[in-house]
Amino acid sequence: MTNYLNLHHNSFVKNSIAYCLVIFLFCLLGHSESGKTERSGNQVMIIPLKAQIDKAMLFYLRRGFQLAKENKDVGTIVIDMDTPGGELRVTEEIISWIRSINTEGIKIYSYVNSRAQSAGAIICLATDAIYMAPGSRIGSAAPILMAPGGGIQEMPDDIKEKILSDTRALVRGLAQEKGYLPELGAAMVDNSIEVKIGEQIVCEEGELLNLTAEEAVEIIPPRLKPLLAQAITRDINELVEQEGIKNPQFTTFREHGTEKLARLITMIAPFLMTLGFLGIYMEMKTPGFGLPGILGACCIALFLFGHYIAGLAGKEDILLVMIGFVLIVVEIFLLPGFGVCGLLGILAVIGGIIMAMIPHIPQVPELPNVTFQPVFLEAYLNKALLNMVISIFITGVGIFILARYLPNMPFYGQLVLQTVESTADGYVGVNMEENSKLVGKTGNTLTDLRPSGTAIIDDKRIDVVSHGDYIEKDEEVTVIEVNGPRIVVERNEPGFDDKETT
Repeated sequence: MTNYLNLHHNSFVKNSIAYCLVIFLFCLLGHSESGKTERSGNQVMIIPLKAQIDKAMLFYLRRGFQLAKENKDVGTIVIDMDTPGGELRVTEEIISWIRSINTEGIKIYSYVNSRAQSAGAIICLATDAIYMAPGSRIGSAAPILMAPGGGIQEMPDDIKEKILSDTRALVRGLAQEKGYLPELGAAMVDNSIEVKIGEQIVCEEGELLNLTAEEAVEIIPPRLKPLLAQAITRDINELVEQEGIKNPQFTTFREHGTEKLARLITMIAPFLMTLGFLGIYMEMKTPGFGLPGILGACCIALFLFGHYIAGLAGKEDILLVMIGFVLIVVEIFLLPGFGVCGLLGILAVIGGIIMAMIPHIPQVPELPNVTFQPVFLEAYLNKALLNMVISIFITGVGIFILARYLPNMPFYGQLVLQTVESTADGYVGVNMEENSKLVGKTGNTLTDLRPSGTAIIDDKRIDVVSHGDYIEKDEEVTVIEVNGPRIVVERNEPGFDDKETT
């Protein structure tokens, strides 16, 4: 009876430890720092934007904005801009990051250093102030559709009006939020809008607004402030002086080779996932831990690394994948069978990988009179699910091929034992029946148990393990559980009576 209670007590403790570990890991996942960061405000981060605004530029800017948010010394960001424009969806995400940075107490200024055309002009409207270099220009932000082979593709009138109306509302809302003239932003997007201030026509109907530096800083009565740009400055140092930033410390954010690697990794994401899954499958089918397992783990680690550098995967996503693997290990070694813990582990791994392909979208307040919702999150989700489906399909095909042809490959014989170890040849296996009779028997440890070691039980030298406890040599122990070749013992407390376990 006591042995029965001991076994159930041991099972209860083991399950409790496993589930406490699960709860602890999920608590780690949910932990995040709260509150705004105190900023000294004297460090000025310069982020060059010197090319077309596309996904590659987004990876680069996303990392720059994240570093600025994490660095408490950064109080000002200057976007050094020279761009012909780019993708509207990417532009919307960059604007979300800029507005999110503002909520952290960081001022963002745009310095038009040659040109801010199309998407670049829209980004300028999202910053706290616009400064321009001599001879620079800004404007012409009408949305266009690029043909797959290059060149401009005509859009149907209904689709064109839908995109134009949405973009027009976006630029008007940005202009209102930052104190610019809303009609100026709308005239950059829509050539049907005429802009007139007092008696002066700034932009005639039928033309897209495009301003030189001199025109952008002009004060037209009855307005008392410049038309669009705050001032013309020779360089960023002069910009900082005009903003009254004392003792500025300049740092320039540069694109690293890691961004280029991240772009490549995101392009081949399904391929990396497939190699990772196949490597793990082959490792499960071969003894020990060898090359397939190492390659599989490296592929998944490279996948997570690339998406982290690209600003897609967060630390929470990587932690979720790790939790998934821990849950699977817990299910295999601590909770025999396959139940809730193993299922949660598989879901955590798949969920973490999918989430690693979806970026963190900054939470920003609504624009004046505009409901600005980042619908581009749906595009990331669709792509992540598509990548996962492709990877699972290719993995399934690969497993079928490996299961069918792997045993016939020449190197397979070097990995898997092909001969039978019979008793006739002198091999002795585990006697399960004899081992089961050891439950309740007492003996003495021959070595320290850390937690495995050797004990003398029934005058036989037997390999045993404890339940994680350290047991010194020459301690009296009792066998409490036998699971195949695994014999579990525990230390006998003082006053132990062997008759109680019979």
